[in-house]
Amino acid sequence: MALAGNGLASPYIRGVLQIMGLTALCTVLDSRSRLPKITIAWLFSTLWLAACVWWLYIALHHYGGLPVAITVLALFLLCGGLALYYAAALWVYVYCTHPFSKVQKAMVFAACWTLAELARAQWWTGFPWAAIGYAHVDGVLSYAAPWTGIYGLCFLSALLSSALAQSLSFRQKTLKHWSIWAAVVIACLPAVRETHTAGPSLSVNLLQANISQDTKFREARLPALQWYQTALFDSTAELTVMPETALPYFKDELPEGYWHSLVEKTVADQKFAIVGLPTQDRERGYGNSAIGLGGPQEIQYDKHHLVPFGEFTPEVLRWFTRMMSIDFGDFNRGAVDQTPFSWKEHRLAVTICYEDLFGEELAVRFNDAQTAPTLFVNLSNIAWFGDTTVVKQHLDIARMRSLEFKRPTVRATNSGGTAIIDAQGRLQQQLKPFTRGMLYGVVHSPYQDITFFAQWAGRWGLKPIWLLCGGWMLLAVMRGRNRSENSESVK
Repeated sequence: MALAGNGLASPYIRGVLQIMGLTALCTVLDSRSRLPKITIAWLFSTLWLAACVWWLYIALHHYGGLPVAITVLALFLLCGGLALYYAAALWVYVYCTHPFSKVQKAMVFAACWTLAELARAQWWTGFPWAAIGYAHVDGVLSYAAPWTGIYGLCFLSALLSSALAQSLSFRQKTLKHWSIWAAVVIACLPAVRETHTAGPSLSVNLLQANISQDTKFREARLPALQWYQTALFDSTAELTVMPETALPYFKDELPEGYWHSLVEKTVADQKFAIVGLPTQDRERGYGNSAIGLGGPQEIQYDKHHLVPFGEFTPEVLRWFTRMMSIDFGDFNRGAVDQTPFSWKEHRLAVTICYEDLFGEELAVRFNDAQTAPTLFVNLSNIAWFGDTTVVKQHLDIARMRSLEFKRPTVRATNSGGTAIIDAQGRLQQQLKPFTRGMLYGVVHSPYQDITFFAQWAGRWGLKPIWLLCGGWMLLAVMRGRNRSENSESVK
């Protein structure tokens, strides 16, 4: 399961590994042994999460300057704390599902696991990285993404895992047993998707400067400015995209005439450019922003979902950031429903860095069909985490967003993950990670309809899944309590 979350396995094996890992946990939880099952559930979740996000160690220790012992402790506290969601939810499964049939138990397990995923995704600003549904981005289960979103996939994959664990206890190999195995096999098959080249097209040029995080805000700033300026001037694409904070200056701190030259060039060539840089405003304060150049006026997008400790720090935890050598400033949060950038026939929905993990927030931008995005544009800088599996993981996240909304995605990153993804979630082109270069390609937007997931998530967020899974968990608690009361009355 850790291999699946890390993206180390081949695309179609990841779904198998995920189901096998969760099936093993279910088997232990369903056993009649006196093992400390909730402790095992917590350890399982802690180790799984640590295997998926271990690269945070690089940002905290190498760039943040924390001692090794404190860095390891911080990662353990993060993963162990998030694992408490799973331990608490699975406590309900272990101790409250005895009156249930095998089918009902499988449903309750899936509901409990999905509730833990939802809690991790939304509470305390949310950190939904490596949700189990991403392991199925290439598999048959991904067909459900435009209908249920990523947490529907989490439910389905947990349901299959629990059902498989239940089937192992069947005394006779009945039709039900083989049906479960057939369902698991089918779910792990590769998805087959047609190529669509209809609809408005857009030529894009995605810039990747590969600036080391050690030098990005110091001696490499001026050479980076020169490279980005030259790349933009030489670009023949209709849309040119720079990464997050590609220009590590406020506009009024840039060399004289630099910003004006970018504006003048895009307007003269009738091209559009999206530039990542920090901004400051008397009313809005500081922002991690993307500026659209080339239209009648500059357009600004301010990052909505900020990174805890990286872009803002809760007051009660400022003591922790004072220990680090990174200068933490608090950015102001942009609105969740900022209007997409309009360029020709296209409406470009910008996200910055890990904002594209939150599909329910992207869905809000589809509430008005007249302004609904036709293309996602993600600007990222994950050089903080080195040459690790984080690049592959973030690409899978972006691919899932394309599947959920049936919209193509283009990503411009500083060091790795610069890519073009079609509306079917397939990786069309990718620039080699940790190299300097430009990725030129053509994007097609074949779909104009709004997916079912975008419709319900845009109106109600993730509340429907909370209610459905919460209802199953509540039923388990009530039936488990009634069983306990009946047992006491018999005594």
